[in-house]
Parts: sequence; C-alpha cells; structure tokens
Amino acid sequence: MSRVIDLRRVSLLALFAVAILSGGCQQKGAVPIQARPGKHPVEIKGHKVWCMIAADNASRQRGLMYRSSLPDDEGMLFIFPQASSQGFWMKNCLMDMDIAYIDDAGKIVDIITMKAPKPGDVLFPRYRSSQPVRYALETNPGWFAKRGIEVGEMVQGYRGPGNLVPR
Repeated sequence: MSRVIDLRRVSLLALFAVAILSGGCQQKGAVPIQARPGKHPVEIKGHKVWCMIAADNASRQRGLMYRSSLPDDEGMLFIFPQASSQGFWMKNCLMDMDIAYIDDAGKIVDIITMKAPKPGDVLFPRYRSSQPVRYALETNPGWFAKRGIEVGEMVQGYRGPGNLVPR
C-alpha cells in the first residue's frame, strides 16, 4: 500500500515539474541569452561584452594567444592584484585586438588597437597604459569605435564574478 502511495506521489511530483518547466516554452519570439557559462558580462554605454576572466598569472600570460577569431560580443577581462602601469604585447597572437585600460573607479583611461605580429617578427611592441590601472579589457578590433565608446566612459561589471579583487 505504501508503495502505491509513493508511486502516486512521485508521479504527481513529475507532472508538477513538467508543468513548471514547460511554462517557459510558452513565450513567443527569441529570448536573449542571460548567461554564458564561463563568461562574465561587462557593460559599457548599454553594450554588453561577455568576458573570459584572466585573474591569475598563468591566465593573464596566456591571454588570447593562438586565437584566430573571437565572437563579436566576447572578450577577455584581465584583473591584476593592484593598480600599476600595465603593458601588453602580441606575441603568439593571430589577430589584431583592441584593449581598454580601466581604472579602479571603472573609467576607461585608454583604448588602443594592438596589431598581431607578422610571421617572422621577433620584436613585439608593448601597448602600455597611460596611468596605473588594475583592469584591461581585450575585444575584437574596432569593438569600442563601432559602439561609440571612448576614453572616459564608465564600465559596469569590470571587477569580475564575485568581485574577485578585494578593495
């Protein structure tokens, strides 16, 4: 008898779960993606870029090396332990990239287009921040210009998931 009751209870719970889960399928039209596993949203002037986070030495050194493309709305957010003069180079990079250096307040202090090296290059220029920063955001080349984003704009979400960097 108790086994029959347990089966009924399980059946009712299963039907309830199906009803709840299928309710989301009733919406008309496309639903925008609200989350991307392994990526963190950063927003500037209403434009969102989904970022891989580089918050340790190994991930900051690797960066976006060996990538030949990047989805238009994705990038990499570099988080450093403290604000200091930052310099990036493009060794082993297969594509040009834009970089925005961001201060502790979330203000963009520099936007620079970094050029991928040509085959055989042995010298790599450093693309330096004009002042001490703790954050750098790499995107596809032209990402900032296409959206009218300039030096001085404020960035939201730049501290990374769970505020990775203590204040």
